[in-house]
Amino acid sequence: MARPGACEICSAFWVTGLGRAETLGVSDEFMAEIRRCRHCGAYWEVGAFSHPKVITRAQATRELPDLDRLEQGLGIAFPLS
Repeated sequence: MARPGACEICSAFWVTGLGRAETLGVSDEFMAEIRRCRHCGAYWEVGAFSHPKVITRAQATRELPDLDRLEQGLGIAFPLS
């Protein structure tokens, strides 16, 4: 079952390991890795002390202020979220 704001592919990844969310960067301040689903475009926060959760683009930008540059540097066309 998909989590709100995410697709079944990226939601299932945390259980099955199938599919993949692209790692955008690491936020030392929030002690979390920020990922983005290549299928639906959902942003995920993978915290050191919490379960993976879907976050908004605004939250992803707070955690990774250079988010636009990081996404452009990956050269991956993400779907519009």
